Amino acid sequence: MTSDNGALEKAKFLYELALKSGEYVQKANERLIEKVRWFTTSASTLVPLVLGVGYYILRQTTNNSIFFLFFISLISLVSAIIIGMVIQRPTSLLVFDAQTFMNKFINKNQIFLIEKSTATLSDIFALNRETINSKENYLYAMIGLICFSLLLLVIVFLTLGLTMWN
Repeated sequence: MTSDNGALEKAKFLYELALKSGEYVQKANERLIEKVRWFTTSASTLVPLVLGVGYYILRQTTNNSIFFLFFISLISLVSAIIIGMVIQRPTSLLVFDAQTFMNKFINKNQIFLIEKSTATLSDIFALNRETINSKENYLYAMIGLICFSLLLLVIVFLTLGLTMWN
């Protein structure tokens, strides 16, 4: 095996590795969007339920703190839905511009082309991964808001129960 063959094999290996990384990033983005859709649907389903429960609760008491907790719970759910819609908006993941690449490096040898395209793809996928990770942070905020809303509803029910008990 000559050194050119070894370098070519190494370049091809790295190129395949970069492509697999790109597939992983794409699948991670798809999984994240599915999770966001599920939580957005859950929060959207909870809003009418919370409104119905709130109507029942507010008819039973005149306690302002219960009304305030219920209102904050509802605001948390609506905020979670808004975050979900923001996360789902189309974002510009970077793509490899093959036409520009070919025009720029048309006279280079095969090993250079493979190495350069591998490095370019790796950079693109790293930036896309950062975009997905930032979306994931918003997903955690969304989940936190939904849980906070449900916790407030539990507190509202407990408070209502205690006031009715006394």
